[in-house]
Amino acid sequence: MTARLPTLPMPKYRCGGLVPPANPTVEIEYPVLLPADVALHTMRLPVLPGDLDARNRGYVESFPEMIKGFGSLKLDAIAIALTGSQYRLAPQGDRDLCKRLSDQAGVPVETATIAIDKALKKLGIDTVSLMSPYPNQQTELAVRYWTDAGYRVHSVSQFEDRLVAYQVTPSQIGDALKRMDTAPDGAIILSGTGMRTIDMLAATAREIAVPVLASNICSIWSLTAHWGEPSPWMSAVAPAALLT
Repeated sequence: MTARLPTLPMPKYRCGGLVPPANPTVEIEYPVLLPADVALHTMRLPVLPGDLDARNRGYVESFPEMIKGFGSLKLDAIAIALTGSQYRLAPQGDRDLCKRLSDQAGVPVETATIAIDKALKKLGIDTVSLMSPYPNQQTELAVRYWTDAGYRVHSVSQFEDRLVAYQVTPSQIGDALKRMDTAPDGAIILSGTGMRTIDMLAATAREIAVPVLASNICSIWSLTAHWGEPSPWMSAVAPAALLT
């Protein structure tokens, strides 16, 4: 009987993830983006009251306690699978947060926004076009964050004046990508870890004239690039220059 079953993995590395409570995407995309021999272990952030801004503030406050929730499980890195909660912190506040959490955990802890910033620097890109699944106020914070981080925001594509990250479909994202106004030497940021992007990007990324940087792709690339060969999915959707 067991001879016909797939071999159970024996991971060399373990990656933790903090995931928003209703996020339907991270635990689908992270596992296929991870290199071989890496196990994923996630914690769901608390369900919080209030509007989007209040919840984002509460998520940041919850990070230290949530990291403690991994207990004695030995992790090699922890990805914070959010972008929206960091936009109010500004880039320096985001970096300071990651340093405090890394010191607490004893392993690298990184937000999705910091991972995107690292990818842009690796590519040598200083101009971005932003695709936002957020309401107007959150989109404005995102533009301010990337401007304060030293990037020129060439254009913004917003779906609606509400949070749609969990509802927008891959085909809608793909159609919006093809319509975006991009700078020839720029990149597109797909902000929002809840947007399902990698199956769409595998089919269409080569049709887009500039690099496309999605939150989940950048987080896994940034934390695990030295853990072995990129997975087939990572090779298919990440800009080639990130993998060299």
